Amino acid sequence: MPLILAPSFTNSTREEVEEHLEIVRDIRLRAALEFQQGKEVRLTREHNHITHRLDVAYQQLGKALARLDREVNKVEEYLAKCEMFRDEADLLEDRIEDVREN
Repeated sequence: MPLILAPSFTNSTREEVEEHLEIVRDIRLRAALEFQQGKEVRLTREHNHITHRLDVAYQQLGKALARLDREVNKVEEYLAKCEMFRDEADLLEDRIEDVREN
């Protein structure tokens, strides 16, 4: 029985009207279910896309932090060398003054 916008039930029996209403309910229920499933699929796809981007961002952050740690270690090594050379320079200045005084 086709779906009609304004069906006429004057020549139909009660069973035929109930059958028609049952068919309409089934069609509407299937349409609503399909709509909800489509929304769920779209939201799931969007969620997966965002979580993938989040994973990539965390990986990039981890790499940046690792590079930063390496740079901090280099800076600390350079600072230690500068302090060592400064101490040697101060020691040599003291020795030069001792030589001049004697």
